[in-house]
Amino acid sequence: MNPLEAQQNARFAALDPQLPPIAPPPSASEPLVVTAGGRKAGGLLTRVVHAPGSWPALWGPLEMWDLTAVPGDSGPAGLAALLDAWRERMRGTPSGADSGCSLAWPSRDAEASAVLLAHGFAPLTCLAVRSPEPPENAGPARVSVRRAEESDLEALTELRLAEWRYTSLVGTAVARPGARALLRAEVTRSLRFSGLIWLAEDDGVPAGLASCALVSPAPGDSLHGRLHPGRWGYVDTLSVAPEARGGGVGRALMAVAHRELVRPGVRGTFLFYHPANPLSPVFWHRQGYRPLWTMWIRRPAWS
Repeated sequence: MNPLEAQQNARFAALDPQLPPIAPPPSASEPLVVTAGGRKAGGLLTRVVHAPGSWPALWGPLEMWDLTAVPGDSGPAGLAALLDAWRERMRGTPSGADSGCSLAWPSRDAEASAVLLAHGFAPLTCLAVRSPEPPENAGPARVSVRRAEESDLEALTELRLAEWRYTSLVGTAVARPGARALLRAEVTRSLRFSGLIWLAEDDGVPAGLASCALVSPAPGDSLHGRLHPGRWGYVDTLSVAPEARGGGVGRALMAVAHRELVRPGVRGTFLFYHPANPLSPVFWHRQGYRPLWTMWIRRPAWS
């Protein structure tokens, strides 16, 4: 571990005890090194391109530049210097409208938030965590929740599609051709392999779904360096039919999901939500979740 990484880990540990040690970015990354106030700050820049019609293309720009920032003990000044160097590095780089720059940073670092806002970034997604606590109120009696089956595929697909369309207005989802087929295939995989999908019915009518999984962060995956090592419950998707929102369907689904996910040895549960969504932040905070990481984005990318 180099000195910058050690300084960064010490700062993160003081900022939020739920933050794990930082993880190395992909080996193909391009280094950025700057100084601010006589202190060194570093970063690694990675470019990712998604094919049109692919699953990742439903959830963001086709071309994404991501910075792993390691300002060490240089603080907000070091982060600002890194962002300035990133902007200079991108100057003259051809980037179309379907592109973006992204950076993940601890949610509790308000000073860093001010720097990112000043550089034109917006908080798009939060990774939120919840300690393993007893489930909340199960919701109204008329709402029943059961494990979903393959015969529910079409109802689940419609609920998943409704959630994706709403997210395209307030979050990361991007309207793309072929979205329904991709979402249907994802629901099919979840039914067959994770089995942790629950369907809520309001007087027998499909009203919502919760798609979940049990995961463990590992080197090389997107959770490494975001969560402490161990077993975690993941709430991938909660979707409530538009006509059923506000009626307790989400509470009923999460009472069952939390009961099933919080098993012996599970450290807690986590999920991603969008701060601009007028519905989900309030709901998830009442469910006991709190932001750990914020994913910031600038669209389109600097050029």
